Amino acid sequence: MSVLRQHRATQPPPRPAWLRAHALGLVALALGVTSFGIVSLTNQPLFSTPDARITIPFLIATAAATAGSLMRREHVVALPLCGLGLAAAAAVLGWFLVTAIVVGVTTIVILILSHSM
Repeated sequence: MSVLRQHRATQPPPRPAWLRAHALGLVALALGVTSFGIVSLTNQPLFSTPDARITIPFLIATAAATAGSLMRREHVVALPLCGLGLAAAAAVLGWFLVTAIVVGVTTIVILILSHSM
């Protein structure tokens, strides 16, 4: 019985560890979650505009990590974009919450009206 061997050129390249391959995307997500968490826990009252001395450095660092992740062509693009979205939402947390409440209430009203007709 003959055993066919695969040529080296047709073998898939060895895959690096997933964490190392998506390092900047994970850093961007961690920075975004940290920024949103710090702002939401320390902002008094919750619907006011957060302190720019806290949010802007986190937003810049998250944007830099996101740009690095996209330049490295990491294939999971959702990680850095979610991190950037959270950091941006933390910068305008009061307006973000008010808008989210208005959109939520509007959606509920639309659903109720569409089922009643």
